[in-house]
Amino acid sequence: MPALEFARREGGLVLGGGLAATGALMLALVGSRDALTGWLGAAVFIQAFPVGALILLLIMRLVRGRWEDDLHGPASRLAALLPLAALAFLPVVVGMPAIYPWFHEPPASELARFWLSAPFFVLRTAGWFVLASLVLRRALSSALSEFQAALGLIVLVLGSSATAVDWLMTLAPDFASSGFGLQLLTMEVCIALAALILLVSTSTGPRHTAVLGGLLLTLLLLWAYMQFFPFLIIWSGNLPDGAAWYLVRDTLGWNSAIIIAALLGGVPLLALLGPSVRANPRWLVPLSMCVLAGKAIEFAWFALPGRGPIGVFAFILALAGLGALSIAILLQRGRAHRRVTGP
Repeated sequence: MPALEFARREGGLVLGGGLAATGALMLALVGSRDALTGWLGAAVFIQAFPVGALILLLIMRLVRGRWEDDLHGPASRLAALLPLAALAFLPVVVGMPAIYPWFHEPPASELARFWLSAPFFVLRTAGWFVLASLVLRRALSSALSEFQAALGLIVLVLGSSATAVDWLMTLAPDFASSGFGLQLLTMEVCIALAALILLVSTSTGPRHTAVLGGLLLTLLLLWAYMQFFPFLIIWSGNLPDGAAWYLVRDTLGWNSAIIIAALLGGVPLLALLGPSVRANPRWLVPLSMCVLAGKAIEFAWFALPGRGPIGVFAFILALAGLGALSIAILLQRGRAHRRVTGP
C-alpha cells in the first residue's frame, strides 16, 4: 500500500478518534459523574492492551517456546501504547472529585484517610505508569535476563492488581474483594493475547496457530475461574457489602450485559476445546474478536452500574476514540517495522 494511502488512513483514525474522545469528555458538561466514570472504564480497558502485552513479553523470556515466533514482535508494538494509556488517565485524575465518592465522604479509618487521599491516588497512578515504562524499556532490551524478567513480572502483577483496586474497586468504597485485582489482571492478559492474535493474523499470519489457540483457551479458563469464584464466595458467605455491590448490577440492562459478556467469553472457550478449531486461523480471528468485545462489556459492567445513560454513551465514545488512536499508533509502528525488516 502506498505511503500516502497509509498516511491518509492513519490521519483519518487520529481525526475520528480525537473527535470521539472529545465528544466523550464534552458529555461531562451534562453529567460530570456519569461521563467521567464512562471515560474511566474506557481508559482502564485501553491500558489493558499495553500492560497485558508487557506481561506476555516477560513471560516469553521465562517460558521459551514457539509462541515467541508469532507474538514477540507484535507484543513489543502493542506495549508501545503505554504512553497513550497514561495520557488517557489525565481526565480521570482531574475528574476525581466527580468520579469517586470517597473524595467527599469521611474516611472509615486512618488507613482509608491515608490511602484514599487525592495526592496519594495521583502519585500511585503516575508511579504505576512510570514503573511500567521502566519495565517496558528493559523488556525490549536484548540483554534482559531471566532474573530481570521474573522481577519485572512480579512488579507488574502486584502493580496491576493494586491499580485495579484503586481505579475500579474504590468506586464502591464499602466493597472489598481480595480477588478483585486478579480478576482484572486475568482480563487484561486475555485482552492482550486476543489483540496479538488479531495483529498476527492481519499481517504475516500465525505460524503456530494451534499454540496460540491453546494459549487463548488457557487464559479463558483462568478468566472463567477468576470471575465465578469471587461471586460464589460472596454469595455463599452472604456478605452484606459484597451483596450490595452485586445488587447494584441486578438490573435488566446490566444483567443482559453480563450475560452477553459471558457468552462472548464462554462460546470461544467451548469452541477452542476442539483441536481443529484451535489450529484453524479462520476460527481464531472471530473468536479473538468475540473475546475483545466481551471484555469491553465486562469493563463497563465493573465501572458503570449506578451511573446513568450518559455514562454508557461516554464509555462508548471514549472507547471508540481511544481505540481509533490506538489503531493509528499500531499502524504507524507496523509500517516502521516493515521498513526496517522488509516485507
